[in-house]
Amino acid sequence: MKKVVAAVMAFMLLCIPAAVFAASSFTLQLSVKEALRGGSITLSGTTPGQADQVVVKVVSPAQTVFYIDVLTADGGAYTKRLAIPASQVLAPSGSYTVIAGSGGTTLTQTFTIPGGEEPGGGEPGTGTPTPAPTPTPSSTPVPTSTPNPSLPGGTGGIPASPAADVIPAGAGSASGAIVKPEAVEGGRYLVGADTLTQAMQQAAGSITLELPATAGETDVTLELPGKSMELMNTGNTALVLTDGVRTISFPAGAIKLSGDDQTRLRITFNAVWNDEAGALVTRAAGGDAAYAPTGVMISLTIESVNGSNTAGIHQLGQQAQVSLKLTPAQQAAINTELAGIYYLNGSSAEYMPGSIKGGTVTFKTGHFSTYALLVYDKSFTDLSGHWAEPAVKRLAAKHLVNGVDAEHYEPGRGITRAEFVALLMRAVERTGSVPSMVAPAPFSDVPSSSYYAQQAAEAAAMGIMNGYDGAFRPGDRITREEAAVALVHAAKHFSLPAGSQSNPAYADAQQISSWAAASVAEAGVSGLMQGDGTKFQPKKQVTRAEVAAMVSRLVQSGSSL
Repeated sequence: MKKVVAAVMAFMLLCIPAAVFAASSFTLQLSVKEALRGGSITLSGTTPGQADQVVVKVVSPAQTVFYIDVLTADGGAYTKRLAIPASQVLAPSGSYTVIAGSGGTTLTQTFTIPGGEEPGGGEPGTGTPTPAPTPTPSSTPVPTSTPNPSLPGGTGGIPASPAADVIPAGAGSASGAIVKPEAVEGGRYLVGADTLTQAMQQAAGSITLELPATAGETDVTLELPGKSMELMNTGNTALVLTDGVRTISFPAGAIKLSGDDQTRLRITFNAVWNDEAGALVTRAAGGDAAYAPTGVMISLTIESVNGSNTAGIHQLGQQAQVSLKLTPAQQAAINTELAGIYYLNGSSAEYMPGSIKGGTVTFKTGHFSTYALLVYDKSFTDLSGHWAEPAVKRLAAKHLVNGVDAEHYEPGRGITRAEFVALLMRAVERTGSVPSMVAPAPFSDVPSSSYYAQQAAEAAAMGIMNGYDGAFRPGDRITREEAAVALVHAAKHFSLPAGSQSNPAYADAQQISSWAAASVAEAGVSGLMQGDGTKFQPKKQVTRAEVAAMVSRLVQSGSSL
């Protein structure tokens, strides 16, 4: 409301002739000329009218806003006791300028905070306020026609809307590293520089901004000073936003922005499912009936704002982590095995690897827009009632397998070593353990342009799949013993539980190659591969149905997909 009041006041001041006000009746006085940290200073004065309003701003030695407020005169007098923070970070040494505006006139006074840390507990001397000094020449009223650059707002020096471009330094409240933003009109929430600095002093790696639980019921806009964000990045302090249901964690350096002291970081997010969100999902699905909405979504925009200039921040310096808590009703209604987070870019739905555990959806992203939790229930005509259908559906929902066409999967067809390495390494890549820089595939028969070249190189670098005398044999059908070796090596990159199966005794154990024997045994103990009850059949080709079951066990029990 203070901003609205100030805006109305500024308009009235511009409409009333300056002559109405007697310049000598508007005064500004300070209780002390030197204030100590942990103490206070009292601003006071008189106004021409009985209930005039006074805009007061205190500018720090660094020319940032130390304090700003709108005071109401009572009987022609106004007063404000301003507490001085005990911290040298919040109250640096130097000269502070106090600027007061009323009736088209501005007055200035100065006070200093001496160097070094001071014990708190009052003002200098005995604590008795020093008599108000006689106004100095710097207190000479400035006519309304004279521009005053010390205050925003143009010729009168009275800001048309206090804090419209400057966030009050004390906005919000901090308790340790937990900050509660201050709600203002328009559904906006503000956090000031002093509040964030106080939280940074207590932060153990991150600051959490807690919005009210009702914030998710509509669009929410949060604003904080850009300089504070820069300080957090410099201090390696992460920023966490939460309303108890939605939590977004930005690592230090994820949001990079530059600008002057007027630059603000604006984050707007919405999690309300409505007709517009439903239409966006329909367009992104492109008519694919396998997609179904769940009513869970989050939309986020990040902007750098300076006056009338707004610039979107679309790409993050580091990936942010997002978590969304599902209600019990949502958990009961959603098939979490087939659900996943999708980035809706307007024309398509892009799958985002993540997890759904304990009723919480978690994923990471390097950019923000609109994300929705969708169920992808893909059916193939040749899998209806097949024993591998659940496994294929789970992998299809994670976009790890596809059919040979839109309607067929061909579960009984053998799978080549190229197809197998591509599928297996797509699953391993989701764990985040694949090296970022991998040399080209070291195989003589793997062209660099082949669709599986990158996965073959990664598999070789990680010791998951090797070739034969420098050849990968991409067109060969992979055998069960080859698959066992690759699965056991890949399992090291998943958080698999300890094996609970007994060591299988296969009747054809003598047919298992010596280089594969240990892996075949381990695959049986861990439940990744099973024989037919008596035999392992090591030289038998693996079918598309069998490989789906193998990778599904690997992913389902040990991945955070």
